[in-house]
Amino acid sequence: MEIILNPKYSHLHDFLAHLEEHYQKGEIVQDDFNEIRTLEVDGLKLSVKKYGQSMRHRLKFYKMAKGKKAYIGQRLLRERGYESPEPVAFVRYRRRMLTSRTYFVTVRSPLRYSLNDLPSLSEEEQKAVVRAFAAYAARFHEDGFTHRNMKTKHVLFDKVGDGYTFALLDANRVHKGRHVSVEKGCANFARLNCSDENLKLLLDEYAEIRHADKTACYNIFAQSHEKYRNKILRRGH
Repeated sequence: MEIILNPKYSHLHDFLAHLEEHYQKGEIVQDDFNEIRTLEVDGLKLSVKKYGQSMRHRLKFYKMAKGKKAYIGQRLLRERGYESPEPVAFVRYRRRMLTSRTYFVTVRSPLRYSLNDLPSLSEEEQKAVVRAFAAYAARFHEDGFTHRNMKTKHVLFDKVGDGYTFALLDANRVHKGRHVSVEKGCANFARLNCSDENLKLLLDEYAEIRHADKTACYNIFAQSHEKYRNKILRRGH
């Protein structure tokens, strides 16, 4: 067993040492290949993501585990001033040489919504959120970050004061480099599943902030989005 623990939460070591047992009692909030459950310990609400392991990843056992990459990625985002669920621990149970089960534990985010919830807002609120996210994404890219799985469910938000705060999930897919071009930035939105109106507004606002051509940005997005859709269709899900 391997535990990488945020020193701030060292008092949870014994709890995490029996995480598999506690995990079974948690409330399921996402039920797919990588399941997420919520747990509570000592008044602290936790989100725990269990990473499944396909045969393809078993054959790459020497690579860094997704849960560990998420732990490192989440800490990096927070260190660079980006709101993100606070990482608590990475936990790995190794079964045999090629099989293991890994968990990534964070403090549950106080942000109440994801971009999936946009349709539940008024038209005026949707536009305000989209414009704010365009500014957030522009700064994110200008700081050298990309998110290689930027889906609507992975972008949390909430209204704080007069503005909006955002946080990114699935941090194992966050990449930090030296520079993200406008072209790569426009393509980075390819996995978002929003209405056509909101996508158009997002791309227009983003292009304007980064002093880019709006039509070119939209065309780059459209090509990348179509490529992603075709990839999903080939996989059959």
